[in-house]
Amino acid sequence: MKQFSLCALLIVLLTSFGFAQQEYSIKVKLEGGPQDKYIHLAHFLGYNQYIKVDSAKLENGVYHFEGEEPLKGGIYLIVLSSSKYYDFIYSGDEKAFEIEADTTNFVRSVQFKGSKENDILFGYRKFLDSMNDKAAAVNASIDQTAPDANKLRREKMMALQKEFKDYMNSAIDDNEGTFAAKVIKANKEIEVPTEIPLNPDGSKDSTFAFRFYKAHFWDNIDFSDDRILRTPFLQTKLEKYFKDLVFQVQDSVIVDADRVVGLSKQNPEVYRYVLWWVTNKYENSEIVGLDGVFVHLAEEYYLKDADWLSEDQLNKFKERVKILKPLRTGEVFPRLYVYDTLGKAHTVQESNAKYTIVYFYSPDCGHCKDAAPDLVEYAKKAKEKGIAIYNVSVDYELEEMKEFINKFGTGEDMLNLWDQGHHYYFRDNYDVYATPTSYILDSEKRIIGKRIPIEEFDRFIEFHERKQSSAKSK
Repeated sequence: MKQFSLCALLIVLLTSFGFAQQEYSIKVKLEGGPQDKYIHLAHFLGYNQYIKVDSAKLENGVYHFEGEEPLKGGIYLIVLSSSKYYDFIYSGDEKAFEIEADTTNFVRSVQFKGSKENDILFGYRKFLDSMNDKAAAVNASIDQTAPDANKLRREKMMALQKEFKDYMNSAIDDNEGTFAAKVIKANKEIEVPTEIPLNPDGSKDSTFAFRFYKAHFWDNIDFSDDRILRTPFLQTKLEKYFKDLVFQVQDSVIVDADRVVGLSKQNPEVYRYVLWWVTNKYENSEIVGLDGVFVHLAEEYYLKDADWLSEDQLNKFKERVKILKPLRTGEVFPRLYVYDTLGKAHTVQESNAKYTIVYFYSPDCGHCKDAAPDLVEYAKKAKEKGIAIYNVSVDYELEEMKEFINKFGTGEDMLNLWDQGHHYYFRDNYDVYATPTSYILDSEKRIIGKRIPIEEFDRFIEFHERKQSSAKSK
């Protein structure tokens, strides 16, 4: 999936994010900048990557970025090297402006001509720097041995915190409608009410703070403004939300994914990016049981209204959904009709074991050869635990499978099977895009885990049983 969909989507995204409808001229005087090599103009796309859009070399003391091709608004960067760059706002409305700064302290030294947006943003940043200085001065001024030192420090810090909040709120309110105000607001934390409501029995609602914070998490992000894409803030917020606030169970993830994707529909470009990001996160999640999230996103969004995708890309989504849908966690494992070395047919459904492990491998696969001794060792104890192992070769050469069995001794405590009639293309039928690939099934042959390494088989089954026991006790 990653190779065909995400790369294709990213190309579409980057192509569509590139330009607006006006030319640009940005002159930079940078004390300490390189004298004889090019520096670059770039913009963020996610917090850990940036897209280069222009280059300039020092001429008459100025680096001049200019072009007839228009730029879209966002947070842009003056890039001196991969580890040294300075950011500023390009609103998309200010056609030409100048920047003058010193590389020793860009924020404190920078001055702008012709850019109200940057005056607002860097006024805020300089104030933030001054607050850090004040906080350091408070710590230095307090006698640590005094009995009321902690109380005094807390009071002074709270006063500084109030001063900072007041400035931030004023900067946002006084400059409403500017991109700078939106950037400052994106950095504003959600304030949870200190008064906790009571439950019907009179006790305090212990979940109120979490629920309030989650419900208001996106209040400070303007999904209708595509400039937010070219900042680090949207991706940072997405990662925090899905890591810290979303319960990693399939149904919960789907509800929250729908919520965020729904918010993003206020702007077509933001929608594409958010949908891409959530899909990318969950299409091959390392957390067992979330495979249905990708199927849901594909069916609900990509296959319904992704008009930016080509017919070929849509067909690949359809193919991927067709493969994954019957293999989701909780589904009954699709019928597998294979043969042992003596020509006897076997199906997974005939297994009477409490758990059945279907282990797909290739006799020519180096990883499979490395793992074979561990599988053999595991199989010796598996029967006593009510676990059956179906060791299925994805290759169609019986003799090679026999050689593998004889070399590694897999013939004693597991069924060694192959597709004698060439009925299956295992990549499509069972999503075996790499070997080895494992599926763990319960007694009803429902999939409870996939791609679990051999050393984690027992631990995963124990975890599953604890989860089942806990669910029954509720």
